[in-house]
Amino acid sequence: MRTLFTAFVIAGTLAFGTIVSAQLPPSPPQSPRPTSTERPIARGSEGLVTLEGCLVREADIESRWPKKPESAGVTGDYVLTRVKVIKGTAPASLTSMYDVDDIDPGLLESYAGQRVQIDGWFDELDRAANPAGRGSAHDDLVEIRGSAVRAIAKDCAN
Repeated sequence: MRTLFTAFVIAGTLAFGTIVSAQLPPSPPQSPRPTSTERPIARGSEGLVTLEGCLVREADIESRWPKKPESAGVTGDYVLTRVKVIKGTAPASLTSMYDVDDIDPGLLESYAGQRVQIDGWFDELDRAANPAGRGSAHDDLVEIRGSAVRAIAKDCAN
């Protein structure tokens, strides 16, 4: 009798589990992970680019400092100057300088004064289309949102 009772409990448990699992909606199929060419590009960007130029602290560019008197000496902003495009297309801009963002400031400090290549994408493209707003040094450069940086030369002589 005890064996028969145990068999009924096991059969009931299995039947209950089957009924409950049949009530769950099927999970949607997993889509494959997008490849690098399918990944979405940042808002306002023209695509992935590689730029080469001289990385300098914004404070070291005489015509750009100080942005605001209250922040004199406290910002860690970096600018890529004397830029040439290695890969991709640059926006039509009146300058060959780009504000560098999204890269660790400590890493940028280690490359300051050197010729570097930066992989990334452009942001704030409206700044290139609005030359009238270039009267001040505050928020007037197109940004390069970097994903990688590497040294090309130890100085900016070339």
